[in-house]
Amino acid sequence: MSVKVLELCLSPNKGGLELYFAKICNELQNRVDVLSVISPDSKLSALIQTKSLTLLKKVHYLPLFAARKLARIIDEYDIDIIHLHWNKDLTLAVLAKGLSKRKPKLVITRHMKFPSRKDGLLHRFLYKNTDVIMAISQTMADDLNRFIPADVRPEIVVNYLGIDAVTIFNEQDIQQTRSIYDPNDQCFLIALVGRIAYEKGHDFLLEALKIAKAKGLPFKVLVVGHPMEERYLDDLKIKVADLDLQNDMLFLGFVDEPRRLMQACDVLVLPTIEETFGLVLIEAMSVGTVVVGSNRGGVPEIIDDKRTGLLFESCDSQSLFKALEYLYLNPKQAEVYADAAKLKVEEKFSADKHLQSLVKTLKEVAND
Repeated sequence: MSVKVLELCLSPNKGGLELYFAKICNELQNRVDVLSVISPDSKLSALIQTKSLTLLKKVHYLPLFAARKLARIIDEYDIDIIHLHWNKDLTLAVLAKGLSKRKPKLVITRHMKFPSRKDGLLHRFLYKNTDVIMAISQTMADDLNRFIPADVRPEIVVNYLGIDAVTIFNEQDIQQTRSIYDPNDQCFLIALVGRIAYEKGHDFLLEALKIAKAKGLPFKVLVVGHPMEERYLDDLKIKVADLDLQNDMLFLGFVDEPRRLMQACDVLVLPTIEETFGLVLIEAMSVGTVVVGSNRGGVPEIIDDKRTGLLFESCDSQSLFKALEYLYLNPKQAEVYADAAKLKVEEKFSADKHLQSLVKTLKEVAND
C-alpha cells in the first residue's frame, strides 16, 4: 500500500526553502502518493506538478479555522504523513493532526537555524506531537538535540540537501555571459546568490569590496536574488552609492539560470552570519566555481577549508577580503580547490541520495 503524504508549505516567499518544497512535491510523486497544500498567495503554483490545494491564510499562533480545513483535507485524502517545511506552519500542522480522524504522523524538514532552547508549554506541546525532524546538517541536528527537551524531543535524522547532475555550459556560453558584466575581461567577478537580507551578509561583502577598491584590485560583485524587505535593499544601494561602488556591486534581481552566472564568475561567496547549510555553495561547486563561505553553521560541513574552498571568520570583512584576495592572486590554487569541490559534490551531495533518504524516512515513519 502506497504511503500518502501531504506536503505543506504556506510561505508566500520564493526562496530556497520554497523552491525545495516545490521540487520535493514533484520528485516524490513517483515514490509515494503526494498532495501539496499551499497558501492563496503562494508563488509556487506554476512550479508544482502534483495535485495541489490552497488553504486559507492563517493566524500563525492560533490558526484554528485553517487547522479545521486542513484536518478535513487530511481525512478526505486519507493522509498518512504531514511533511512540512516552513517553521511557522508547525502550530497549524499539530492542531490539524489533533482535529483529524486520521491522526497522521508529522515530519518536519528543518531548513532554518534552531536558535535557542524551546522549553515553554507551547513548544513542548508542538514537539511532543511531532514524530521526526529531518535536519539538513549535522550542526543543526546538534542544536536540535541540545535545545529540545529530551522528554518531548522527536527523532532527529540528518539528511543533507543534494542537487541534480548539472549541465556544464560551454566556453562560448560562459564568455558571452561574462562579457555582459566584464566586457574587457579585466575584473575578478564575485557572485553572491540568495535572498537579500541582513543575515545573508551583503554588508560584509560590501565592506570587503571597499577594501579591495582601496587596494586597486578589480573586484566586481554580482548580487542575485530578491529582497526580503525592500527597505534593506534600498539602504544597501545607498551605502553602495556613498562608497562610489555603483559600478562594482551590481544588483541583478532574480536570474533564470543562476548556475550559468556562477560558472561565468571567478568565485561564489556566501557571507552569511550563520548559514544553516548553504545549497548555493554546492550548486557553484558542481559547475567548477571556487567557493568562499563563513566559518559558522553548516558551511564548514560543505567547505573543507583550503581543500574544497576557503572559510573566513563570520562577520569579519577583513577576513573575507583576505580569502577573496588569495583566490585572485592564486588562480591555479583556486582551480585545485574547485576540482576537489566538484568531486565532493558528486560523492556526498547528490539529489538522488537525498531523495532516497527522505523516502526511506517517510515510509519508516508511516509504518511505525
